[in-house]
Amino acid sequence: MTARKSLVIAAAAAMFLAACAPTQTVKPATEEELKAKREAAQQSYSIGATYFAQNNLGSALENFEAALAADSSFYEAYVAIGAVYKKMRDPVQSEDYFRRAVAVDPKQAKAYEGLGDLFVEMGKTDDALAVYQQGLANDSSLVDLYNGVAEIFVKRNEMGRADSIFRIAMARFPDDVSVQRLWAEFLIKQSRFQDAVNALKPLVVRFPTVEVLREKLAVSYVELKQYAEALAQFDTLLVSSPGKTYYLLQQGVILARQGKTRQATEKFDAVIRADSTKPDGYDYKGEVQVQQGSLDAAESNFRKALIRDAGNAQANVGLGDVYRKRADGQRGTDLTKTSTSKLRAAKAAYEQARAFYQKAAGNAAYESYVRSQADYINRAVEAVDKELFIR
Repeated sequence: MTARKSLVIAAAAAMFLAACAPTQTVKPATEEELKAKREAAQQSYSIGATYFAQNNLGSALENFEAALAADSSFYEAYVAIGAVYKKMRDPVQSEDYFRRAVAVDPKQAKAYEGLGDLFVEMGKTDDALAVYQQGLANDSSLVDLYNGVAEIFVKRNEMGRADSIFRIAMARFPDDVSVQRLWAEFLIKQSRFQDAVNALKPLVVRFPTVEVLREKLAVSYVELKQYAEALAQFDTLLVSSPGKTYYLLQQGVILARQGKTRQATEKFDAVIRADSTKPDGYDYKGEVQVQQGSLDAAESNFRKALIRDAGNAQANVGLGDVYRKRADGQRGTDLTKTSTSKLRAAKAAYEQARAFYQKAAGNAAYESYVRSQADYINRAVEAVDKELFIR
């Protein structure tokens, strides 16, 4: 018998035996077994959520994956794993799991939100907008999708479209604080402070315990120079949060703007008493003392701020102001009548001021001010040098 005939006979025998063997049927899971799987999945998911809240991402991922192993249709577990990978800075895996969640249930919005937020972080705003809008088309019940669309329009400077989306969201979710807060921030960013006041005044009545809304209202009053109203809002905030020094600082700043330096200093002293380890109270007290002309006292407070925060831009700018003002005083208004020793002292003080300003040059909040002071010092030093040269 040839080898080929042997192979044919062996194959036929195998097929005969397979046909004769009893077939194995898969027994469907009972309702009790399905319930047990769902409960096991939910338990693993809950444990994972606890770990996620604690930022223990490895343990969170392990438990979310266990939830999927027990129930492969568990939508929330896919979304959660996508969120874990997003926090782990793994956009490929994050996108994959958000898309798996969409495939499991395209009518739920949470995965669209997660995927859209991921794209925003990656700078892919066009993709993010498409995802948010797809989510809204499938489930318009999630306010965060509206917020996401509106924020993208803000990034694009399409304020009219952002305005329209916010209004739709507020009409649809009148009791959702997040959309109300974002709307107020949107108005403030556009310097529409009176509109912000009009929007926020009824909200602080409806949501008296939501401090951020009252904070935005106070900020809007400040920008409108309605200082009494702003101070009253911070007074209300201090009743509910008496230990929050930020509110005392803001009151001090408002009082300083009004020229009420004594009352402003009292607020800053209260901040220092509440927590002397932070630089803020010293910074703002120093600024008031510069306004008063108390340069030695101001320098002392700015240096205390730097002890507590060596890179403190506000303190460095403050010290720059102190030395610039000292230099101006030593130079005088008529250089020809100023003694050589005072001119040299003025030049040295200008150079010290320049050095302090330079330390804050990288801070965006002070960039323009530092640049203008540098120009002023350059001109002042040049004038002093010319006078010294001819002597």
